[in-house]
Amino acid sequence: MSAMRHCARARVRQGGYSLVELMVAIVIALFLIAGVIVIEQSVHNSYADRSGLAKLDDDERFTMTLLTDIVQTAGYYPDPATTSQVTALPAQTTTAGNSAADALTFAAGQTVYGLHKTTSVGGTVYSLDTLAVRFMTASGDGIPLCDGSTNTSGADVVYTNYFYIQTAPDPDPSKPPDSFLYCDLQAGGTWNAPVQLVKNVEYMQISYGLHVPSASGTGTTGDNSVNAYIPAADMLPSYWSEVTAVRIHVTFVNPLQNEAGQPQMVTFTKVIDLMSRAGGT
Repeated sequence: MSAMRHCARARVRQGGYSLVELMVAIVIALFLIAGVIVIEQSVHNSYADRSGLAKLDDDERFTMTLLTDIVQTAGYYPDPATTSQVTALPAQTTTAGNSAADALTFAAGQTVYGLHKTTSVGGTVYSLDTLAVRFMTASGDGIPLCDGSTNTSGADVVYTNYFYIQTAPDPDPSKPPDSFLYCDLQAGGTWNAPVQLVKNVEYMQISYGLHVPSASGTGTTGDNSVNAYIPAADMLPSYWSEVTAVRIHVTFVNPLQNEAGQPQMVTFTKVIDLMSRAGGT
């Protein structure tokens, strides 16, 4: 009897899971791990999408806010009791400091100017328009410039704020160049170094709002209302001093472009009044 009880206890001690039970447990564990991986990947992708959209929103807001601040200031000058816009902003022909060396021509009193440029991608032509805005500020008046600075020179200075799009090499040489919205700032007669403002700005299309005289002569010089928006390529020299508003389309890379049904790019549009002319007759 003692020997039988010993053998029974030995069999109990040797009891355990069978091979089939272990395989079933492993399969269940693998399914659970796979589920966790899928959930983690989904959370990661969702976070990346939200981060991309948040960055796009921030970039769009910053771009449009900066352009609005600068364009609205076009034609500003201090001490209107002792000077005029024509005197404050004399005629000027200048070459921007960017790598393209863009030539900008201003008549006396002219506040905005632009160049029409294009690029072709996959057979589709896109605009790479540029925009130059002039105004005079007094030292310490706090009026913002396109590079984020203000006039602290101790004197009145005429500034030309020049916006354009240009590519720059990606830090990773295996990736294509990055596209940026740039600002060149001319203080008096000197161009400062270009400043990168916003990444992933692909295209910019600009048209200028003014009152174009009709064949009957309706719409005369100095009429600040708008009846047409004209691209830079179609602007006559006499039109530039009549610009009352600027319509800007800025196109960004879509952070969700790799998802089904998403466009490659997203375009934002804004119409900005020149405060020196808006509200006139």
